[in-house]
Amino acid sequence: MPLHRKKPFSAKQKKMQLLAKRVSKRDQAAHEDPEWDFRQRPNEESAPGGPQTAHAPSAKPATDGRNKLTSQFDKLSRVEIEDNKKRSMQPLHRLSPEDGLTMSFDDAYSADVDIPVRPEWTYGESKSVVEGREAAYFNSWLERLRASDEEVSLYEKNLEVWRQLWRVVEISDILLLIVDVRHPVLHFPPSLYRYITETTGKPLVVVLNKTDLVAENTVQAWMHYFKQRFPAVVLTRFCCYRDEALVDDTAVASMKMRRQRPRRRTHDSRLVGDLFAACRSVCETDKLGLVGWEELIARYTDKVEDEDSGDSGDESSDGEPDEPVAQSEPDAADEEAHHGERVSSKYVTLGLVGHPNVGKSTIINSIVRRTVVSTSRTPGHTKHFQTIHVTPTLRLCDCPGLVFPCVVGRPMQVLAGLYNTAQVQEPYTSVQYLAERVPVERVLALHPPADARDPENYVWSAWAICEAFAIDRGFYTSRGARPDVYRASLHILRWVLDGRILLSFKPPGFFRDFAYLKELAVEETQAPARSSDSASDVSDNETVQPIAQQSMFALLDEENC
Repeated sequence: MPLHRKKPFSAKQKKMQLLAKRVSKRDQAAHEDPEWDFRQRPNEESAPGGPQTAHAPSAKPATDGRNKLTSQFDKLSRVEIEDNKKRSMQPLHRLSPEDGLTMSFDDAYSADVDIPVRPEWTYGESKSVVEGREAAYFNSWLERLRASDEEVSLYEKNLEVWRQLWRVVEISDILLLIVDVRHPVLHFPPSLYRYITETTGKPLVVVLNKTDLVAENTVQAWMHYFKQRFPAVVLTRFCCYRDEALVDDTAVASMKMRRQRPRRRTHDSRLVGDLFAACRSVCETDKLGLVGWEELIARYTDKVEDEDSGDSGDESSDGEPDEPVAQSEPDAADEEAHHGERVSSKYVTLGLVGHPNVGKSTIINSIVRRTVVSTSRTPGHTKHFQTIHVTPTLRLCDCPGLVFPCVVGRPMQVLAGLYNTAQVQEPYTSVQYLAERVPVERVLALHPPADARDPENYVWSAWAICEAFAIDRGFYTSRGARPDVYRASLHILRWVLDGRILLSFKPPGFFRDFAYLKELAVEETQAPARSSDSASDVSDNETVQPIAQQSMFALLDEENC
């Protein structure tokens, strides 16, 4: 029996409690921003010059609490949301493959937009001095970006998240930049490349992840493009599912046959050997003997994997902890790491960095062959960097994903999974961006409205696509029983993120000429034959792929959509 009974809480007391809480919040907001007026409605504008965006969050994050490592982005105003909604109701302007499905580094990044680099420091300085210098530098970097002439899209504004990147880069011997092969240019910031290779002087390996979602010639074309732009970069590929590669990743028929990835978690480690081989090629000479690279690579071959499939869960049990060691809050034992721990001479550390939702944690689970790092489709799921031991002398360091500043539009960032889909204020422009490049209504087998005058020549809009998809899936509002367009648009965005609706970009010139495929054909004849029969079948048909690549847009041109 409890010693004290709970006192009854009346509705009047609850009302007074909420009122006091409201007054406290109002006083706090007025203290932070004296010009803020709580009586102003959200849709009213305080300045006569037009719509105003929400205030940017402060560069100084909270010193404690669960939101310390939460990503911070600018939000749209109510007027901007309404304007974008009206724009999505306009007829779609279809783009050709050359204009809509190609992306270069000049399209995504500008020379004037860089990333913050940790200021110089010494071990003799105190923690408060180092953090104060970092905060002052970060604030000046934010002000410089806001004053820039370039229109910068969403990017990380939380200093604590950037500190996680700095720490991972400092303690790593080799950096693995994980990029999504569907839009690798967006995930490869040249400023990050210069920071790793020039400022720190460390080797960089670019991992083209999720190669099971695109065709083989798309992967080969991107690898060729990266080697041309960055000759010193080491490239490798990776995928965690055993699905067969697409023959044509832009044909409507191939897109309709795309199935949802299995819900059962699979840790396919067939390509881990190639990943470790790339790391061995750039490993420093004095640390090359710390890791038995040959034995480690042989462990992940198909033959050894089949023989040791029953012992696949014991990879990290050689005297090392089974669970990942999360380096979270800086305390007395972590003081040296927080000040920028230098590379350890006892380990070879592989640091995994990149954007959110590119598969960094999934790659670690595939290497260990079991779930040691939690994964989620929600961007920013990994909050603190974590270290996982593969062998007693080889460890992986998983860095939280952060959004680097770029000049691509916000809709493209949403489609790439850089922003939490559930928190998107206005998803219709992202659907419009997708529908201008991919015939979404054909992929989803949607039908025009019943009251359309000419169903065969119906001109679609992003709003009409979402409305038709809501009717097809049975998404209706609870009160008015109208098609729930917002829910349908978020559903489409999630399918794009999962790969069920494929938005795959190509390097410049992929659709215009056959230069890539001709050079790749020469390289294929000079290189040793591949062991995979499926890969050889795709390489034999590479010379005719560009004609099939334009099949879905030929259907649109015939109907003058």
